[in-house]
Amino acid sequence: MASNETSECHIWAVSDLHVEHKDNLRLVEGWSRTKYQKDVLLLAGDVTNDLTLLTRVLKTLKSKFKEVFFVPGNHELWVRPNDKSGDSLAKFYHILAVCDHIGVHYMPKKVKVNSGNGGSLESVWIVPLFSWYATPEDDAQDSLYVKPPYAENADLMHNMWMDNKMCIWPQLPESKSRYFAHMNDPIVKRTYDAPVISFSHVLPRRELIGASEEDIKQVARERARHGCPQLRGNFRSQGGAKNFNFARVAGCYGLDRQIRKIGASVHVYGHQHRNRDRVIDGVRYISHCLGKPAEQKEGWAWGYRSGPKLVWFNK
Repeated sequence: MASNETSECHIWAVSDLHVEHKDNLRLVEGWSRTKYQKDVLLLAGDVTNDLTLLTRVLKTLKSKFKEVFFVPGNHELWVRPNDKSGDSLAKFYHILAVCDHIGVHYMPKKVKVNSGNGGSLESVWIVPLFSWYATPEDDAQDSLYVKPPYAENADLMHNMWMDNKMCIWPQLPESKSRYFAHMNDPIVKRTYDAPVISFSHVLPRRELIGASEEDIKQVARERARHGCPQLRGNFRSQGGAKNFNFARVAGCYGLDRQIRKIGASVHVYGHQHRNRDRVIDGVRYISHCLGKPAEQKEGWAWGYRSGPKLVWFNK
């Protein structure tokens, strides 16, 4: 779009829509067509790996929100036999071209939100950050890997993680996490003259992997709502697949360095299918995932029935 500034009211966030599940698609398409017409949506990846369906959902969200910002997640970069993209990197750029056509943003843009001061508006920068996770095998220094308390079978987990089957990568000069981080270099070098909200798909910090006491309480309440028995013992891993250590593929350290270099006060992310909202070293980290229907019924996501999460407004 020609202008780099727009007038809005509130900023909302959501991730991991996984609309290949019909219940999720129905939920997303059922979001109000009037409630968000002056608002901004941050969509932190993993809508679907189906490019046709992704296009449909981005168009739908663009019709509901004044502005939509999006970064592809790992699922978007799965390459299926009917994909015209030859590899995952080509598909990444294909998705950006789709965003350009629809008017969905993936580059920094200044928006205006209602300050609540006599109807005046204040500026906020939305800064999307491309990202990929670092595994301990690919890049131990950049990985958020935490060794589990059980004996770990790396080969088994490699086979369990579908990205290893569905993503096709060209020869890259460095690890995937650093390659995508370097895409952000021009963005990180810019100066931002207003508060910054950044967002990515993968996690930027190891501390966000495990559940806090408040997260555990939220899950307990959600499980009670669904009539699920309460979990016993320590379940800070929050229902991860048996014998799979999510920390292997959670995110990368380099992402948080970029978040802090641009001076973000809020960072939104997705990927883990577990909700988070906490402040660490002065930055508020928010994950508001729709996730998969089975995860919703298990109580791992909460608040999804109300739609995206409000992440920036002034009273």
